[in-house]
Amino acid sequence: MHVIIFGATGKTGQHAVRRALDDGHEATAFGRSVERLGAEDRLTLARGDVFDAEVVADAVAGHDAVIVCLGSTNLRDRTTLTRGTRHIVDAADRHGVGRLVVVSAAGVGESWVQIPISSKLMFKTMLRNVFADHQAQEEVVRRSNADWTIVRAAVLSDKLESRSVTASNAGRTKRIHRAALAGFLVDQLDDSTYSRQAITVTS
Repeated sequence: MHVIIFGATGKTGQHAVRRALDDGHEATAFGRSVERLGAEDRLTLARGDVFDAEVVADAVAGHDAVIVCLGSTNLRDRTTLTRGTRHIVDAADRHGVGRLVVVSAAGVGESWVQIPISSKLMFKTMLRNVFADHQAQEEVVRRSNADWTIVRAAVLSDKLESRSVTASNAGRTKRIHRAALAGFLVDQLDDSTYSRQAITVTS
């Protein structure tokens, strides 16, 4: 597929770009500082800001699929995920993109019962704005005409030895390696198991 990855310079986004290329896809990395990723076969760098709807729309044109790995800018930020994702969804719908895969957080919606008490306390206090932004972001995704999947990730880690992935809307979450999450995102491009669903993933 020809896939565009938003948030491509973030920790998870970089893993997603690498996995997409390793799996044989044509990848476009979108972000404000994508030049730091460097040139590579089958990789296109698209410099831009997700807050610019027209730039996003131009970048999305011609792609088969979209992966969204956006992150919040700080703990007070409760709009970046929603605004950016809205522009991406609008662009995907305008250009008839078939597949949309979006990272969210375990704990959103019905997955609240899956997360540990420590995560619940964080979402009610320090991360309350980020949590609210993820909730609004998911609503935007659900209105898309594309074949969407929301991937609710457990607490992200770069240090876990295990890179296994358990996908379940019933089991308890712990942590997940960013590379494992990225691999799951890319796997969804041609897997309809979780079509138009939200699924929680953990290691």
